Amino acid sequence: MNIHNSSKSFAMSALAVVALSLLAPSSPARERVSQATGPRGGTLDRDVEASAGNVEKSATYTSPAGKVSTRHASRQADRATGTVTGSAKTTLANGKSASSSYTSVKTDTGRTTTGQATGFNGKTATYNSTSTKTADGFTREATTTGPNGGSVTKDVDVTKQDGSVTRTVMVTKNPPAKP
Repeated sequence: MNIHNSSKSFAMSALAVVALSLLAPSSPARERVSQATGPRGGTLDRDVEASAGNVEKSATYTSPAGKVSTRHASRQADRATGTVTGSAKTTLANGKSASSSYTSVKTDTGRTTTGQATGFNGKTATYNSTSTKTADGFTREATTTGPNGGSVTKDVDVTKQDGSVTRTVMVTKNPPAKP
């Protein structure tokens, strides 16, 4: 037996295994499909598909009368940058729809998140949030602004000391301007 050739074959085989493992996706896609029937005969079909950093969800409800409503939602996460984005849309059997979307970005000191939602009535609300790490916890300021200009701001301060956690929340409501 030639030891030099065996070592070379083993090294080549090991190199091929490493190269193939680097080319393979880091996490295989997973899918779950389900169906449920309600007591009145309506059916709900769901499909959830997940892969590394991504989730896609779809649902279809069919009423006993045959009317169909749908919902689709997705989320994508980029682990390298810490950015997460998502969106959702619901369409009712009468054709009306509502949607939402958001983006959350990791920063050096925490995270910023922005989003918006449009209701079945066509009106849009927005959301903005900034979380900041502190030496003993974190702070977060989140503001939601409604379609008529009214807003709610929530300030959260969380501290951890001596095994105890303190959470302080302050909510400020600003009603919309009167016409």
